[in-house]
Amino acid sequence: MVQKKTNLGRVWGVIAIIIIIIACLISLVPYLWTALSGFKYRTDILSTTPKLIFKPTLENFPEAFFHSGFIKYLRNSVVVAVCTTVLCMLVGVPCSYAFSRFYIAGKKQLYFFFLTTRMAPGVAVALPLYLIFSKIGILGTIPAVILAHCTFIASFVIYVMRTFFDDIPRELDNAALVDGYSEWGAFWHVIIPIVTPGIASTALLSFIFSWNEMMFALILGGANAKTLPAAFTGLVTPHGTFWGQLCAAAFVVTLPIIILAAFLQKYLIRGLSMGAVKG
Repeated sequence: MVQKKTNLGRVWGVIAIIIIIIACLISLVPYLWTALSGFKYRTDILSTTPKLIFKPTLENFPEAFFHSGFIKYLRNSVVVAVCTTVLCMLVGVPCSYAFSRFYIAGKKQLYFFFLTTRMAPGVAVALPLYLIFSKIGILGTIPAVILAHCTFIASFVIYVMRTFFDDIPRELDNAALVDGYSEWGAFWHVIIPIVTPGIASTALLSFIFSWNEMMFALILGGANAKTLPAAFTGLVTPHGTFWGQLCAAAFVVTLPIIILAAFLQKYLIRGLSMGAVKG
């Protein structure tokens, strides 16, 4: 009887693996199709019969990034995403630790206020930011886009990192204070090394949010500070859509995220699983 249950469990395990593989392949089809279209001639892309076997070309990439100026937008995307991630982590990590550990007057209300900035739709924030940035003279610049991204990513960092800090026993803080550390020293030398996986996963997700954001970059960035996702609209013209360049640019947009996720995979898995199991 036990042997039958074991064999049945193995069969269901194999079926589950097959289902997961099929689901992954189905989810990858749009991405693979976009990547392949970046290497196709226009006639192959617009062909009525989809072509899996075709003569590849690289002309779409220089056309998009050099002739259409997307190399500047790519640089803007890197600067905005990196600066946004760094600023949000520098502000959000200590702030979330303070919410987790210290008494703050009106802490619940203040914490809820941070969450509401994340809940609000971006279009509700875009117009006030447009007017504010126009008044102070930074509209259409990279700092304007960075600050706009920080308005919704910083609250995400505070919310996520607080859960990591809440899972760490307060006895560790007390032990560090007994050993002679200050509160800042306990935070930096004891707590931060423990939550490093959480910091890595939160930073990666923050980078992805900033990298993929389009609306703020399109409204507040203007022509000089436009990021790569916001620049895609320039390839849709009254004379037609430049599908080859669009797919080439879309393929390049995904590469930094894939590379970062591959390098940070170990920390990402550990970070996302922190606090999932309570002792």
